[in-house]
Amino acid sequence: MIKPMVFLNPRGLGRELSFPPLGLLKAEAFELAEVIALKRAASVPLHVVFPVKEAQEAANLEKLCVLLEPLHPLLFDQGWLALGGDEPGALLELTRHRPWLRLFQARQFPSPDQPPQIRGKGAVMRALLYHLVQSGEVTDDRTIIQFIDADIVPSYFGSHWLAGPVGAILWFKQVEAAKIVYFRPQGGRLNAFLRSLLATIPHSAIKPLQTLVYLLSGEMAGTLRFWTAVPFKAGYGVEVMILLALALRQVQLHPDIPALEQVAQVFVGQMDHRHAPLVSSGSLPGLDQMAGNVFLTLFEALRCNGLLSWSQTVAGSPHLTIPTMGSGPAASPEWLQVALGEHTFPPLGDLPEIAAVLNPTGNRVFQRGPQNCGDDS
Repeated sequence: MIKPMVFLNPRGLGRELSFPPLGLLKAEAFELAEVIALKRAASVPLHVVFPVKEAQEAANLEKLCVLLEPLHPLLFDQGWLALGGDEPGALLELTRHRPWLRLFQARQFPSPDQPPQIRGKGAVMRALLYHLVQSGEVTDDRTIIQFIDADIVPSYFGSHWLAGPVGAILWFKQVEAAKIVYFRPQGGRLNAFLRSLLATIPHSAIKPLQTLVYLLSGEMAGTLRFWTAVPFKAGYGVEVMILLALALRQVQLHPDIPALEQVAQVFVGQMDHRHAPLVSSGSLPGLDQMAGNVFLTLFEALRCNGLLSWSQTVAGSPHLTIPTMGSGPAASPEWLQVALGEHTFPPLGDLPEIAAVLNPTGNRVFQRGPQNCGDDS
């Protein structure tokens, strides 16, 4: 049985000792001035990235940027809006008067192994990482890159969202990534169902994921070493894909250290953001479609690692059939069918051009993640 986790005291643990798997820390355990001093001493750059689906998120991002701005350049060096949509629109105005904030249009700069029709948050994150390395802007694998969702309600956001995870990475020598966790007073439906599903899987490597306060949080800081060692899903499955790769030991960042012992969870209290509709429509994915892709990612990872098999398989992508309210006097149900399945990307470190930049001597120690054995439609 997994025991409930308690908050760790960084000073009590020290900096050199082993870190417990997914150790839980309060963001307030690291004061802003202390983290700034740690960053200066380590000479480690920090990039903060907002993955952005569409330009309509500009109004909320404006409020987040106002809160973030005082932390530049003392805590972070560069901010990014990583856009997955076609038109930047009002996002350009956000960057015009902020030299620390740059716009990256993922459609214009996909990685060479990304099919042109592939879209989604995970694909945008990976495209930016590829660009940072390939352009020579980031070459030190100690560089910290923190992703923050663009639709966070600003009243919940503050400096502790950076100081906590960055402090954990800089303080503990063993920690390579820090996942922000929280409670969502108005949501977290899919997160709750995923926790229940994971609880039914009788495999010891999966059980530690039950200790995460929030499984599907999209806010995470990690070193470039971490981000180039993990696999990605193109869209909604990206968070669970990374968690499963770590839990199933498909990622090895340091010899003889389990990957989950290099990941902290940093608690920031409460958080909320835009809520998806329960049921998909023809133009807007709902919680049903998101859940389908998250659960499919889980099953794919288990199958790739030899932990799950089906007596029968179906050719092609699975389809989710959704009944919707019909029109007319009878109002008989109409049916919406959406394909499930998101493209799986291997770790960026597997690409020869990225490996050549980050590991010119050929001595890099981490191992590759799982092969892509999922449905890439």
